[in-house]
Amino acid sequence: MTNIINLLITIITIFGWYIFINDIINTLLYKNLKLGKNIKIQLTVKNQEENIEMILKKIKNDFEEIKHLEIIDDNSDDKTYEILTKIQKENPNIKIRKIN
Repeated sequence: MTNIINLLITIITIFGWYIFINDIINTLLYKNLKLGKNIKIQLTVKNQEENIEMILKKIKNDFEEIKHLEIIDDNSDDKTYEILTKIQKENPNIKIRKIN
């Protein structure tokens, strides 16, 4: 039984170190990344009413230089398009299209 516990602790420790080292490498690689001022992101979504606001906040925080964001709603069955319309009114640099 102690062998199994020791094995689990070892696996968790190795996984933790992997995440830690991966995070450090990503920070070093991307911290000086400069994007141009004319970057446009085009995002296609479908049935993301629970996630769309969080996704857009993440994009906005990670890519402050983005001037144009186009979101294409791929005929969602939920309220994704309505949420996007509300967000668009608050953010003029976001354009929304709906595919039927």
